[in-house]
Amino acid sequence: MSSKSNWPGHTPLPKGLAAPAKRALAHEGIETLEQLAEYGKQKASKLHGMGPVAIAQLEEAMEESGITFGSL
Repeated sequence: MSSKSNWPGHTPLPKGLAAPAKRALAHEGIETLEQLAEYGKQKASKLHGMGPVAIAQLEEAMEESGITFGSL
């Protein structure tokens, strides 16, 4: 099952992402994988509520969608 969005630039965050990670990203205004790619892995991993499992989930979702950190 692909999580690719019908609208380029609007790929949603993965549904299984833990609530603390979702809140941390929302606090920074990040609602899509594209926004996360621009924000950067180092900055995202330092957010309160963002652990290694969440980062791995996000990277997997980004890979499935053809998005990488720093690619945009």
